[in-house]
Amino acid sequence: MSSTHRSSVATFAGRAVEVRIERSARARRLTLRADAVRGVVRVALPARGRLGDAEKFIAAHDGWIAARVATWPVAVPFAPGAAIPFDGTSLWIDWSSSHPRGVKRDGERLIIGGPEATVPGRTLRWLRAAALADMATATHAIAALIDRQVTGIAVRDPAGRWGSCSSSGAIGYSWRLILAPPAVRQSVVAHEVAHLVHPNHGRDFWQLAKDLTDGDIKAARAWLATNGAALHWVGRAA
Repeated sequence: MSSTHRSSVATFAGRAVEVRIERSARARRLTLRADAVRGVVRVALPARGRLGDAEKFIAAHDGWIAARVATWPVAVPFAPGAAIPFDGTSLWIDWSSSHPRGVKRDGERLIIGGPEATVPGRTLRWLRAAALADMATATHAIAALIDRQVTGIAVRDPAGRWGSCSSSGAIGYSWRLILAPPAVRQSVVAHEVAHLVHPNHGRDFWQLAKDLTDGDIKAARAWLATNGAALHWVGRAA
């Protein structure tokens, strides 16, 4: 188990980055991780380690940290005029106080009215609703192919996984999949539906997941490995 012992902000590669020193009963030595998804640098400090040693460790690896921070995605805030990824293309947030108060998609525009301060929250709610509608439809359609029942579908914002399937048949997804190309999203849906039959990652599971996927499952996984971190920076303040 780890607990944050000290949190501070430092500048690496011209970016302000949170640095967390986390004391861990499992750590046997000082270790360093630059988390591109959360935008945090983490140092694991052994239970009896000294804080000063952790600070020296960070200073000694300044170049290593900077090199990795330089590769991190940039934030794409939900703000008027911003272009956000959506379904393999992009949407331009077209806000004006003179627009109707609802949120409506018109081609490549996401038209939003009302107070400007509400744009981030309303954009997020629209995207989450779009993600749930899209993946719920796909999930039920794919589950019907193997005659399996889905007991519930939800969208959340996990940092470490794109989908999950419980033993009761409830399936959860990251809402951020709506930002990815359709083939990538469909592959994740097929993956989770396959878990309704095989609650593991054995050979039979992978064969079924492949059979339930229209596209190339390896290509979809590769796309998420390459581009997935950037999806977690969408909606983040600059």
